[in-house]
Amino acid sequence: MAWTLPGNRVFEQVTPVTLALSPVVSSWYDTTGFTSLLLSYVFTQSTGLTTPTIEGSFDGVTLDADMTYAALAASPQLTTGLLVAVLTPYIRFRFVQTTADSTRTKFFAQARA
Repeated sequence: MAWTLPGNRVFEQVTPVTLALSPVVSSWYDTTGFTSLLLSYVFTQSTGLTTPTIEGSFDGVTLDADMTYAALAASPQLTTGLLVAVLTPYIRFRFVQTTADSTRTKFFAQARA
């Protein structure tokens, strides 16, 4: 099994999230090799709202309802970084777009020790 080393990119989303594509859901990522994530993001839209979420799984197939990740900041911009503890062996990312399309979506997750 290949480990994701601290400092490596885990996930990025740079394609704007639209109502037609919402929700955008990533594949499952194995968290072996790191214990936290450093997140940064910017969402731009006229009247819409982009809601990013981290979801967890113990088998990489089924969403776990018991170990849930805290809601990410509602701010459309988080460029100072947010450290999030990894709670499950697998994670995925979900983006829900409401009201209007996003014109800019930049989301970056980096593995941390």
